[in-house]
Amino acid sequence: MNPVRQFFDWWFGQLAELFRGGFGGPASAAADALIVVPHSPLAAGVASVSLIERKDGKETAPRRLELAAGGDGDAAHSGSATIILRLPAQEILEKTLTLPLAAERNLGEVLALEMDRETPFEADELYWTYRVETRDRQLRSLSVRLAMVPREKLRALFDALATRRIVPNRLEAADRDWRWRLGAADPMVRSGEHLFWPAAACCAALAVTAIALPFARQAAALAAVDREIAAGRAETSGSEALLTEIAQRSAAVALIERERDKAGGLLTVLAAATRVLPDNSFLTEMTLRQRKVTLIGRSTAAARLLAAVAADGTFRDPAFAAPVTRIEAAGTEVFTISAEVAP
Repeated sequence: MNPVRQFFDWWFGQLAELFRGGFGGPASAAADALIVVPHSPLAAGVASVSLIERKDGKETAPRRLELAAGGDGDAAHSGSATIILRLPAQEILEKTLTLPLAAERNLGEVLALEMDRETPFEADELYWTYRVETRDRQLRSLSVRLAMVPREKLRALFDALATRRIVPNRLEAADRDWRWRLGAADPMVRSGEHLFWPAAACCAALAVTAIALPFARQAAALAAVDREIAAGRAETSGSEALLTEIAQRSAAVALIERERDKAGGLLTVLAAATRVLPDNSFLTEMTLRQRKVTLIGRSTAAARLLAAVAADGTFRDPAFAAPVTRIEAAGTEVFTISAEVAP
């Protein structure tokens, strides 16, 4: 089959599944699917799998498929748009993280930035998902549970399944409430190595479109304004006033953009604050105004925090903005540190 056509067949299958699901996010556990269950641990190499078809919420009896056997795999593929790889719970790595409550608004981005600090892997080396376990409003903290599978552990299995035209697009953990999608353009989730370049080309085209579209829309809007000015110049003497107003508004927009750039990115500052604070310290509140950041939190050794904050190039001139208060019952100290965000 033509690799480009194969990719688009897969893509339209995903769209069809999305419409069947009513745009409700990941498919539920009862959705029709083909379930693939390895017979041996991933580290030992998987020579065979069980195939289970799920229709109308009911799963059929498993049938064995030898991955090393010959054939083109047509008999193994059920034609279902949803193919789930069900892993034993012991193959799923889990970890609980405690983060500032303010991180919840951009939790996925924060976890991606923190992944190499909290795990031995980079974010793009894992298939991962998360859920919020608890929120502590008093301490302004968030407990998040991570579920991860290293991509390298699944490479050989995905390659073997691809030869039988079985391409998983979901992961789930047996006996655990973990289910998540696999990325559409993921190089380890494709029907053979030849699908990588068509998928990469489509992703590149989408990225270029996403970048160029705002500029094109802005250019179209400016062109429309220019046409209106040209038409109005022949009919009214007030066109100069209109041009002046447009120039003033453009200057105001440019000023706002410059001031926003000076203020620094909140997510960048939050990531830097999380990075510099030691494990025995955590934030309960953070404010950022005009590149002035205030960090409020608790630590078992607050006196050492200034050196840690100053050692990072993100902050300049850190100082305690209020006296350090010790809470004897908890064995911690409440600190308030002010600093300037470096440009």
